[in-house]
Amino acid sequence: MNSNSPLSLYIHVPFCKKKCRYCDFYSERCENPVIDKFIDALIREWDLVKNIYGLEGVPITTLFFGGGTPSFLTLTQWNEIHDRLVKGLLLTDDYEWTIECNPDSFSVEKAKFWKSCGVTRLTFGVQSFNERELLVLGRAHTAKRACEVLSEPVLTGFRSIGIDLMYGLPGQTPHTMEASLDAVFSHSVVNHLSLYELTIGDRTAFGRHRGLLPVPNEDAITRMTQTIAHETREHGFARYEVSNFARPGHISRHNIAYWRHAPYIGLGPSAHSYLPPARFSNINNILRYITLIGQGKLPVDFSENIDPETMSREMVFLGLRTVEGIHEDRFYENTGTLFCSAERKPLLEKFIRQECIVYRRPFWALTEKGMLFADAVARDLI
Repeated sequence: MNSNSPLSLYIHVPFCKKKCRYCDFYSERCENPVIDKFIDALIREWDLVKNIYGLEGVPITTLFFGGGTPSFLTLTQWNEIHDRLVKGLLLTDDYEWTIECNPDSFSVEKAKFWKSCGVTRLTFGVQSFNERELLVLGRAHTAKRACEVLSEPVLTGFRSIGIDLMYGLPGQTPHTMEASLDAVFSHSVVNHLSLYELTIGDRTAFGRHRGLLPVPNEDAITRMTQTIAHETREHGFARYEVSNFARPGHISRHNIAYWRHAPYIGLGPSAHSYLPPARFSNINNILRYITLIGQGKLPVDFSENIDPETMSREMVFLGLRTVEGIHEDRFYENTGTLFCSAERKPLLEKFIRQECIVYRRPFWALTEKGMLFADAVARDLI
């Protein structure tokens, strides 16, 4: 990429008050001295990345602080990050800056500071508004606290406010899931909604007790997905990806950048980067991360060059998850092959007959019915 190409920047803040039972992301419970050293390392990592990859002065179009729990950091620590890192970035005029928050570590004081710094989006990891479900998940907040946070007047000062919910939880019913949706819609400040079906990772607490979990059956999951499609539409949230819904003008541009294979840099332990054709990821160990950067080394744990076959698989899988679908001309430019190839054509025709896929040149996209089977359709086409 050249110095005029816009870049997305992701910063992984790997600290949490406690580890949720379903969470498969890298995070640690750490004290302030380690966090302060992490912030120092973060600034040095960005300097290393800029120098090694020639990114000095590159425009940043989306900035995303994820985790972990970015809102876990103190005001003093956020001030350090802003003054020593963010202030030095060349943000585009229409930049999007997102910070992930948990209700238990959110404060009005932090929100006011973020707003003064230019943050445009906050997204809250609520997961459920049912107290029993929150306890099962191991969340640190209560439903009452989540509602209190979403009622704070300070949130109206941000361009977008998002909520993350989960469904398919142990002991959850279609009724309790719908009640959580109703709670979201009762807060008019919310204009983005991410709704993820629970995936149980082997390394999580849920994974270690998988056989004991009373997860909903297939019929219940189907009812939940149908309710989600209906209720989001009724409340003015348009689906733009299998698990993401937004009111007009409030889609996550950072997420879109990932799905379209735009270049991005990830800073922090376990963060991923993509500078075509290279993809690389950092080690998922906070102390080792700090040590390597202190030695002037990039903390890269894995790297690969994306060949046309890998790009083809990823464009099918990611493209079909979006409402826009797969742009056949862009697919050819990136892979050197036709999406509607001789091998795929019979399958595509079958999915069109089944009303799972629709073709509106140049896009091949899933219908609402097809969205229910997005991963299966993608696997067949891959």
